Amino acid sequence: MDGKKGWIRQLFVVTGVIGLLFAVGCGPSMKMTAQSSGEKIFQADRAFSDAKDGNASKGAPDDLAVAQGKLAAAKDAFAKENYDEAARLAEQTVVDAEYAQARATTRKNLDIAEGIKKETNALRQEIERMPK
Repeated sequence: MDGKKGWIRQLFVVTGVIGLLFAVGCGPSMKMTAQSSGEKIFQADRAFSDAKDGNASKGAPDDLAVAQGKLAAAKDAFAKENYDEAARLAEQTVVDAEYAQARATTRKNLDIAEGIKKETNALRQEIERMPK
């Protein structure tokens, strides 16, 4: 009985792997529609706005400019009905905007940590000067 269960389990695993490979292999070759491409651009626009409204415009302006350029290129590709290119650029915009936001947040946190370090050192020096 165990041999039959093992064989059935192997069959399910092999079928699942083949199905997964088929899905992955066929995924990128599917053409983008205007609607799905437009949704990706909407998401990219929202991600860019969130990063801009956050601290990315101050903390990572160069990275935010890269995202802005890709968003503009995505909108241009969409206007030219090049939906695959528009979707690809929109996806890159989301990643770039999130990167800009993360980088700005990291810089801000590093500045805060540096300030805390300076305050701690000043307090340490003040304690050392106190009479014992």
